Amino acid sequence: MSDRAGRTSIVILLTGILLAVSSYFVSGVRIEGYWILSVIFIISMAVPSFISTMGSLKSRGFLLILLLGIYAISIETLAIITGFPYSEFHYGDMIGLKILGYTPFTVPFAWLPLFLGSAYLAKESVEGRAKFMVLATLIAVLTDVVIDPAAVNLRFWVWENPGIFYGVPLQNFAGWILSGLGAAMISLLVAGDSLQEMGNGTVSSLYLIMCFWTGVCLFRGLEMPFIVGLTLIALILRTSKFKLW
Repeated sequence: MSDRAGRTSIVILLTGILLAVSSYFVSGVRIEGYWILSVIFIISMAVPSFISTMGSLKSRGFLLILLLGIYAISIETLAIITGFPYSEFHYGDMIGLKILGYTPFTVPFAWLPLFLGSAYLAKESVEGRAKFMVLATLIAVLTDVVIDPAAVNLRFWVWENPGIFYGVPLQNFAGWILSGLGAAMISLLVAGDSLQEMGNGTVSSLYLIMCFWTGVCLFRGLEMPFIVGLTLIALILRTSKFKLW
């Protein structure tokens, strides 16, 4: 790893710690009037993952981000309109303007880093396409185990029929399994074996996101999501060997 990459990695590691600390203040205030800050925050945290994916996979990386972005908006809009596959819910006004009045335009920036980071962890941990699909999907679901209860607690979105897991319906996680498998299939179709070339920076956005939302879970008293968040952060650091760029 070059000196420049090493310095960038240190900056990302320290930023994650800062985000975890700053989540205390987000957890303690009402943020309905600050949606523009939320939008900037979401997009900014996605940037490292996008840059790394396009840098390591070149044109395939750009195509992968484009197709997964379209996929994310499509499946999210389907869920909002029909309730499938996640269960019925609607977004608040805190994460950006909505496309056709349904899905915030920031959804690809929020969702793609979760899956791209999960894909990186999976390809570093197992061999074979079937195992990659299963593990990438499982890790993606675990990221939602952390984020969804915290986001619902802060009213980023609202479930029409709240469930037993901190207000989140169990159908949501089944839906994440389905959407995660779809994303894994798209990734393999677009990039194939080139996924093995994904750089450490691909998981950097997931690290930042997990640091922030794990902090929110801590300060909001969401015990199980907090434990899962800590586990994912440990997995990211162990797999990347603290080299996040």
